[in-house]
Amino acid sequence: MKLSSKTLLVHVLFVVLLTGISYSFVYFFYPRLTLNDILLPLLVFGCISLIVLVVFETGQSKEKDSRSLFTMAAMGLKFFLSMVFALVYFAVLKKSSTEYIILFFLLYLAFTIYLIIVIIKVLKIKSLKQG
Repeated sequence: MKLSSKTLLVHVLFVVLLTGISYSFVYFFYPRLTLNDILLPLLVFGCISLIVLVVFETGQSKEKDSRSLFTMAAMGLKFFLSMVFALVYFAVLKKSSTEYIILFFLLYLAFTIYLIIVIIKVLKIKSLKQG
């Protein structure tokens, strides 16, 4: 399933907005971190969120019985890909200081909230159209 251009634009704007907020937050509290330290997790979480949105949108075009399966698969995929990224980020890249751990979990939380808002909004619209 192809994402709508509106959904893709909102996703890109969210990533850009989150980049600015993250950089401001990190610069204020942890001046040791640079923009390059923020960009890797932002890009990875952005790509993970985009993959999850594609899986979710694909499920919405399927028959009614399999929609919930695709929704749960999308959220499970997000969790799995995030944990793989955490393993690589902390163990392989050796980004295990407090600043990197806080940055990782704040970005994970921000993208999770964003995806939940998008998914709930789509499900609400679908239920109103059917009811």
